[in-house]
Parts: sequence; C-alpha cells; structure tokens
Amino acid sequence: MKQKPKKAISLLLSLMLVFSSALPLCANAQTGLEPSMEKNPFYEGRDVSFSSPESVAALEPSVKKTINSKTYYSNGAELYKTIRNNLAQRKTEFAVNYMANINITSTYRAMKAIEKLYVLSCDDAISESPIDGDYIRWAVSAYGFKTFNRDKFDGENYYYTATLQFEYYDSAAEEAEVDKVVNSFVASIDTNKLTDYEIIKEIHDFICSKTTYDYDAASDISGREYAATAYGALVKGLCVCQGYAVAFYRLCKELGYDARFVSSAHGRGNHAWNIVGLDGKYYFVDTTWDDGIIDMQAEQSPYSYFLVDYDTLRVRDSMLEEHTLDSTYYETAYYLENYGENTDNLSYDSGNKNLLSQSCISLNQSSFTYNGDEIKPSVTVFTNGRAEQYTITYSDNKNTGVASVNIVSKENERLLSHRNYYIIPKKMSSLSLADSGRETTAVKVKFTKAPGAVSGYKIEQYKNGKWSVVKTVSASATEAKITSLSPSVTYKFRIRSYKNFSKRNFFSDYSNVYIVATKPKTPSASSISTKSKSITFKWKKVACSGYQLQYSTDKSMKGAKTVNASSTAVSKKIAKLKKGKKYYFRVRAYKTYTKSSGEKCTCYSSWSAKKNIKCK
Repeated sequence: MKQKPKKAISLLLSLMLVFSSALPLCANAQTGLEPSMEKNPFYEGRDVSFSSPESVAALEPSVKKTINSKTYYSNGAELYKTIRNNLAQRKTEFAVNYMANINITSTYRAMKAIEKLYVLSCDDAISESPIDGDYIRWAVSAYGFKTFNRDKFDGENYYYTATLQFEYYDSAAEEAEVDKVVNSFVASIDTNKLTDYEIIKEIHDFICSKTTYDYDAASDISGREYAATAYGALVKGLCVCQGYAVAFYRLCKELGYDARFVSSAHGRGNHAWNIVGLDGKYYFVDTTWDDGIIDMQAEQSPYSYFLVDYDTLRVRDSMLEEHTLDSTYYETAYYLENYGENTDNLSYDSGNKNLLSQSCISLNQSSFTYNGDEIKPSVTVFTNGRAEQYTITYSDNKNTGVASVNIVSKENERLLSHRNYYIIPKKMSSLSLADSGRETTAVKVKFTKAPGAVSGYKIEQYKNGKWSVVKTVSASATEAKITSLSPSVTYKFRIRSYKNFSKRNFFSDYSNVYIVATKPKTPSASSISTKSKSITFKWKKVACSGYQLQYSTDKSMKGAKTVNASSTAVSKKIAKLKKGKKYYFRVRAYKTYTKSSGEKCTCYSSWSAKKNIKCK
C-alpha cells in the first residue's frame, strides 16, 4: 500500500520542482564563441517575460531570405515552429539558419538569442497539438549551442548558422511509450456517452490511479529525470508534481479541452498543477495533491483539488504558499486576457445540471473520409436542465486530420464545449511500375499523390503470410524504391497515405494490391560447341520461368532467330545450320506472372554476352 504521512504532505510536496543536473561539455565553436549550455529559465525563476508580450508577434510569419542556396529565417512563426517541431521529437542537436538585425559577437548574446527562440517556440499562442506548448516547455532541462557562425552581413541583417543543443527530462523512446498509453486511454473514452465533467474526471482518476509521488526525485532529480515527465506519470508510475501536471495537460489536449500547466514561483513552493476550461470558464486541478489524499486513505475528499477556484486551491497551503501563481508568468497581459479573466471565482458545481458540461454531446459520426468539401457531422446535445444557449461551429473540417465541433455561447462567444472528429485521407489508387523500375533485387513503384494534406505514405509487402511496412515516404514523394528483394520472384504490395496528429496516424484505406515480379539474373554463357551442321550453346542456370536463346550470322544480332528453353535447361542444340558459317549466340532468362487484373505478364533479364563459333 502506498503511504504518505498526512501532516507532512504540504511541506513534502513543496519540493516538486527542485531540479539539479550537470551540464555537458561541448567542442569549441568555429567562430570563437564559446559553446554554452544553461538550465531551462522556467526552473531558475529567471524573467522571460518577453515571451508573453510577444505571443501575438509569435504568430507573425518569419521573413525569409535565400543566400547561396541557404534560406534564413527571422524571428517569427515559421522559425519558432521549426524549433518547436524539433523539440517535440526530442532532438538533442539540430541546425537553424537565423537572420537578425543584431551582431551577435559573444556567447552571452548568442545564449540570449537562443533563449528567446526556445521560449517563443513553446509559446501557447503557436501551440497546435497536445505535444507542443507547455508540454515541451517543461520537457527541456537545458538549452544552448554547439556552434554559432556568422555567415554574412548585407548592410542590414546578419545571417547565422547555429547548431542548437537541448537536453530533456525524457527521451524520444520514452515518449513513444507515453504515446501508447495516451492513445489507449483516448480510445477508451466514449465522448458520445460522457459529459465534459465526466471526461475531465476520467482524466483526473486515470492519472491518480497510474502513479505515486516520487519523494526521492523531489529531493534529488539526478538519475530520476523521468519523474518530471508524463513518462514518469503514465508509464513508470513514479513522478513529482511536474509529471502529474504535464500528463494532465497532454490528456486534456488530446481530448480537445483547453488546459495549461501552471506553477508557483521559484523558491516559493516550487509546485506545478493545471487549469482546464469548462463552460467557457477555467478551474484549477491538482492531481498531485488529490493523489496524496488517496494514498493516505484520508477522510478528505479525493477531489479536494479538482475543478476548484483559486481561493479554495490555496486554503490548505503551508507557509510556503505552494499554490501562489508565479506572477512572472501568470500576471502577463496574454495570460490574463486568455485565462485569468475567465477563471471562475467559485469552484465548479457538479450538481448544476443547467451547465452544458453536465450534458452529453453526441456526433452522428466520429470519422469521415476526405472529399474536398467541409465536413459537418450532426450534433445532438442531451441536456438534463436548461443549458446555456449556444451556437455550433466547425473548425479544421475541410482537410485531413483532426476536425472539431465547437459549441459556443451566444451571449459572450466563449467556447463552452468541444468534440473532435477525424477526416481520414481518401483511398489511394494502386501502385504501378516506374520507368526503368524493375531490377533483379529491387522495384521502383510510382503512385498518384493523395488528395488533401497528408503527412506521408506507407508501402506494405505481403510476406510470410502477413502484410508489413517496407517503406515510409514523404508527402512530396510520387515514387519509392523497394530493395532487398530476390531475383525472379513475384511480390505483392499495397499503399496507403496517412495524416499525423500528436504522434497518432490517421490512415486512408489500402489501395488495391499491386503484383509485380523482379527481373531474373542474367544467365552467363558458359560454352559453345559444334558438330555436323549443328551448334550446342550452354549457360549457367538462374532462377526463372524459362530462357530465350537467340542466334544469328550477324554480330549485331540482326535477323536473329529466337527459341525458348525450359527453366531447367542449361543448354540448347540448334541443328540444320550452314556449314562454314560463323554463328553468334546469346541467352536471357524470363519470369512470367499474373497481375491482379488477371493479365499475364513477362519480364526479362538482360542478354548474356555473345559467344560465336564456325559451324562444322
């Protein structure tokens, strides 16, 4: 049984964001700038308040300039999103081409520029999925650079190529394990049968059931970095408050609920928890402290910190005031406008059946196939009381991926509720053979690009009684070469496109099966001999359906005659030839197979080298 001393819980949980980690050594940069790594400023309590005032600016596009075939990006959405996507993949090292109007001549200036790029790449304003925004902001333990080179100054802007380095509390492999748990949980939630309140409660209960607070990690995170992540919460089952909070954030976002990770000031509680939106208002949720209540088997409600207002959240704090929001980050104009002003001053009333979050919202379908038009499922709201008047709108509902039904208040246009549905790519046409695409150990296939936006394609091969992926290609591809095949063998392939969202792939239906054979190896001519008006030509056996033999008195094989031989043959005798005439012989193998349409097809090896002899 998990145990926690009840009276000590406030002081013990206040240690949750105290982290320490050694910074790595780096090779010298080519520019003379000393490489550097620094801890994530959010753990240090450093003022990065430039992030929130610039949140709107973060949405502005980057200015792009191409110089010597290299494209540079200024501060702006395109650059931030590029960095964001690398962080989401837990890349520890990657290059950026950076354009700025300042001359970066010192390691200090380089680090300040990189800090700004990092912070804005994690900004809520450009968050597009459950695995970016706060989820990656708190996954980074340290950031810096390996090289920072100035390439050019054109009189107005400076152009840099930088190799950025990041350290994380989790790895890409650990995130893959998290993805499995998340996808399984999301699939288990029937949003047509549960209310918003019930869904958020399911998330709360799932996290509390999966994990235990890691006191050792709270004292020293070194060697226990997992405890600060969703991997610790959802896979390993041990974490500190940060792990609880990022797990809650991720699951809420996956199911379409607006949530944020929030924390107390550095050195004043060092605690993390969440806010989540219901009925157009925001409430606080602290799964860490609710889990502590459950673990203690205390008489206190296990939902004491579930959907509560700020005063209720803080009432049981110790003298460290663990639930005091850090004013550096949460009293900014951006946060106050988008969240603070909409935070309810009363805890959520689960007994108020007039709330839309107490109603079941059902879509007639949860998955649709892309057709190029806006897709609008019908929506039914089952209310127990008089839910607030609302209008229904749709977003992201024309292209492939995750679309949404948004239920918006008529009174103040706030989002009251939300349901996701999926637009999967359209079934693809079958594969076909690319020009010069048939080889002895490979085939190159071509295909028509899928309509709508897709993330890529997966080609599968039927082998050993099952289909398995043999090639994944990008969305821009129209051809793919499949290697490591055997000569003169018939193969079956199929293809489907996919759209990726938050590490989940939404697939089209499979294309029809494409059947193709590889070319046989070219048989080697081994010998040629002659007897009375006949010539015997021999070759080395290869795997095939049969052989074609050609002979002619012309070296260029003009007017050559062709005869066939079985797949078991290794020689052919040609009689009734002209005595004294020189004859040239060559051989090739062929493979016959039946296409999926039923049409017979034959493919050939190259011709062997020629051998000649004068007929006796």
